[in-house]
Amino acid sequence: MFSSEEKITGGSQYFFYTPTETSKSLFLYPTVIGSFEYLPSYSLIRNRYDSYLIILIESGTMEILLDGKYLPAGKGDVILLNCYKPHAYRTSTGCKTLWLHFDGKMAGSYYDNLTQDNTNILTIKNFNAVHTLLGRLFRSFEEHSAKSEAQMSIMIGNILLELMSGKASVEPVQSGIKKVTEYLTDNFSRDISLNEMAELAGFSPYYFLRRFKKETGLTPHQFLISARMSAAKYNLSNTGMTVSEIAYACGFEDESAFCYSFRKREGITPKEFRLSKNN
Repeated sequence: MFSSEEKITGGSQYFFYTPTETSKSLFLYPTVIGSFEYLPSYSLIRNRYDSYLIILIESGTMEILLDGKYLPAGKGDVILLNCYKPHAYRTSTGCKTLWLHFDGKMAGSYYDNLTQDNTNILTIKNFNAVHTLLGRLFRSFEEHSAKSEAQMSIMIGNILLELMSGKASVEPVQSGIKKVTEYLTDNFSRDISLNEMAELAGFSPYYFLRRFKKETGLTPHQFLISARMSAAKYNLSNTGMTVSEIAYACGFEDESAFCYSFRKREGITPKEFRLSKNN
């Protein structure tokens, strides 16, 4: 079926499947599968749709609502949702996706395992493998090349196993974040972009933002400002550099920007801080 939903392109397709009682008791099974291109400003808010949902983002960006906040996912990411519970997702840029609503025996266990680190957005190392498997299942509906329920269960199981094996492990994530924090500490005076930091860590910008905040408690920008302030306070206490010289040495665009940031964080001006340390 071609979608007629608002903010979804006319070429987008989806297919329903009604499982047998045997499939419900023994297998994993699809309930709906689709290939959608969402237009900018698309939004969905839903209380319940009895199934679990995999969304593979082929291009663009999407946000999902978790704990009252919308979190971003981008090209190459996989979103997992328990649609038995209230859920919402949207896109401001537009995006192209392959998606699958599935359920059945062990579906909940797979979902719990894949989201056990409290993230419903997976950045996977084996995007092509997952894309191929999900695309193959979609085309079996599109081309009316019927698969047995056992075959479809195996295909869905293989998709879930690929997701499990393709998740970035904790140790490389922590190593990548550590590499960035060390780099920021050593290069705080530079204007360092998000893409540069993400590339250094080896992640997509979207995944990097989430993991950096989770590992450090700060956004990359907050961490960079904190490093600059630490250096500024050291220079104010231990050198004869002027406030203007310290501002430029610590990466601020001018003395005014430095004084504003310093007062906002410390509650006093740089000159007042210097006087307090010299008395």
